[in-house]
Amino acid sequence: MFATAPRAGLARRLAAIIYDVLVLAAVVMLAAGLALLLVQCLVWLGLVSLAGYTDMAHWLSSGVQRWLYLGYLLSVIIGFFMYFWCKAGQTLGMRAWRLLVVQQNGAPLTAKQALLRAVLALAGLGNLWLLVRWGKGLALQDQLTDSQMIVLTKEQSKVLNLHSTAR
Repeated sequence: MFATAPRAGLARRLAAIIYDVLVLAAVVMLAAGLALLLVQCLVWLGLVSLAGYTDMAHWLSSGVQRWLYLGYLLSVIIGFFMYFWCKAGQTLGMRAWRLLVVQQNGAPLTAKQALLRAVLALAGLGNLWLLVRWGKGLALQDQLTDSQMIVLTKEQSKVLNLHSTAR
């Protein structure tokens, strides 16, 4: 079904990234709120003292907890992409722009491929590889994970209807 589909260009990919950044902002805010709630529970239980800190956010952004917190937020962001890429082949932004990420043979991404793809994308900078390899339609993360991002036609998008029949 996807063998003849065209590969996504830079403009369409960037448009999908803009959509996804808006969704990710909400997800990260929720994750940060949960982290603050956890710190507050630790304070109530007497396991953490905020003495010497102005507030919980100051405590979270200092010492070892800074790196734990950043790792937590990074895992939330990578998990967001892994979930959508493995489950349906597209994030919400990709769906709006009728993009689908699949293996070169058209199969869905594996969890390992999705993880590598998320890391290798370098916060979207891997898409600039499209400018270096003009006409190939493969970003850096596509080439290194044996995947491709294709553009679905309106008919394919309706037939696939990933919202109701996610893989």
